[in-house]
Amino acid sequence: MALITLDFLPGIDKQDTTKGAERRFVDSNNVRFRYGLPEKVGGWSSLLPDKIVGVVRAQHPFTDLDGNRYVALGTDKFLLLYFEGQLFDITPIRSSLTSSTMATTNASTTVTITTSSAHGASTGDIVQLDAVTLPGGTGLSASNFEDKKFEITSVPSTTTFTITSSEAATATVSTGGSMTCKMYEVVGPQEQTYGYGWGVGNWGGTVDSATTTTVNEALDATETTITLTDASAFPTSGTIQVDSELITYTGKSTNDLTGCTRGALGSTAATHDNGATATDASDFNGWGVARGASLVTWGRLSGHNC
Repeated sequence: MALITLDFLPGIDKQDTTKGAERRFVDSNNVRFRYGLPEKVGGWSSLLPDKIVGVVRAQHPFTDLDGNRYVALGTDKFLLLYFEGQLFDITPIRSSLTSSTMATTNASTTVTITTSSAHGASTGDIVQLDAVTLPGGTGLSASNFEDKKFEITSVPSTTTFTITSSEAATATVSTGGSMTCKMYEVVGPQEQTYGYGWGVGNWGGTVDSATTTTVNEALDATETTITLTDASAFPTSGTIQVDSELITYTGKSTNDLTGCTRGALGSTAATHDNGATATDASDFNGWGVARGASLVTWGRLSGHNC
C-alpha cells in the first residue's frame, strides 16, 4: 500500500465537530505550534519568587540608553518595574499626611488611623506607613508597620480609615502615636466595564464636578446653615455633597450656605467632621436618569475582566 502524506493544518479547531474539522486537530494538551507543526510544551518556570499583588492590566517592555532592559507592569493596585530578576514598586504617591495617629481594640487586628487632614481615600486603596511611633500599651511592634504597605479595609470618615495588622492588639487604645501616611495614587477597580446612555450612573447617582472645598465646622444632621472654608467657586444656590449626603441650599453669604435641606435627593442626613470634603453637586445625576452619549462611567462587573 502506498504511503499517503497527511497534511494537517496548524491550530486546534474547537468550533467544528470531529467529523467537520477535516484536516485539523480537534484537541490537545500542553501543545504549541511552531512553523505549522505541533510541538510539546516543555513546561514553565517562575521568573521570580515574588507574587504580584492585583490583576496585571498591561505591561510595557523597554530599553534605556545604556541597553538595560526593563518591563513595566501595571496592576489594579501598583505600578511595578521588573529589572534583573527583581520587582520594584514605582507607584506614585499622591499625598503624604504627617502627624497621623493610631487607635486599637483589644484582641482585634483592626487598626484605625486618624489623619491630620482629609485623606481622600476609598476602601481598597493602598497606604504606606512611615516614621511610625506607636501609642503605649497596644502590645504591637512598630516594625509591623514601619515602611509597610496596607490595603485600606474601610473608611469611617474623611479623616479616618482602617487597616489590618499582622498581629492582634492586646489593649484598647483610643488614640496616640505618630506616623506619616503615604497615600498611593489610585489606579482603579479590579473589574471594570463601561456603557453609554440610560442607566450607566452609579447606584444612587453620580457627581461630576471638580469644585471642592472643606466644611469649616462639625455638622450635626439638622443644621440648615453650613459654613465652608471657601465657597467662592460655588453657585449662589444649588446642591453640595458631603461624604455620602446630598444637601440643597437656596442662598450663599460669603462662605455660609443658607436655607439648606438635609438628606436631599434620596440621601440620608448625617453628622460630618470639621474638614470633611464638600463638592459642588448642582449637576447631580440621579441613578436612572438619561446620560449624554459622551459620558462614560466605570464600575464593577462581576466575573468579567475588561
